[in-house]
Amino acid sequence: MPRTAVIAGGGALAVWEPAFTLGAYNVIFYYQMLTLWAVSTAVLLAGFAMRERGPRHGWLYWSCLALPSAWIVLAAVVPRHSGNWQGEALYLIGGIISVIGTPLLTWVLLQLLLFGESELSVHQRRTVIGAVALVGVLAFLLGEFNDVFLTCGDFDISGNSVPSGCRPGHASPLG
Repeated sequence: MPRTAVIAGGGALAVWEPAFTLGAYNVIFYYQMLTLWAVSTAVLLAGFAMRERGPRHGWLYWSCLALPSAWIVLAAVVPRHSGNWQGEALYLIGGIISVIGTPLLTWVLLQLLLFGESELSVHQRRTVIGAVALVGVLAFLLGEFNDVFLTCGDFDISGNSVPSGCRPGHASPLG
């Protein structure tokens, strides 16, 4: 159980902020996507360099690690603001795939980084992915309804832009 909890905790750390900003600002900040890209690309490159120690699970691992890079390539190739609905749709689909893939990507990364090639049971994998996905949904809802527990001053003092619809007021003691 501790291994599953550690992986779920690491996954929650990876997914909460992008989900929260999506809820609060209706966008995922570029640095959050690039952080996922940097970690996954480093693990992917190290895995290719050390083939003899690579994961035995094949294409699923490698494709999860490649998701953020695929999104960046898609974003660079498809003009986002061309007024072309196909370009907008492809760009959005790429971002959604990367965000939805975050719990699985996190599981792959933590499995490789913390536990090497040790395996989790199917139940443990589902538990981890479910817990991380649930935290992502909850973080999105917290961002969406930030006005219930945060003020505009909380965003201001943290150096973030103030989202539309935030509750006016000074920063709270927790902000």
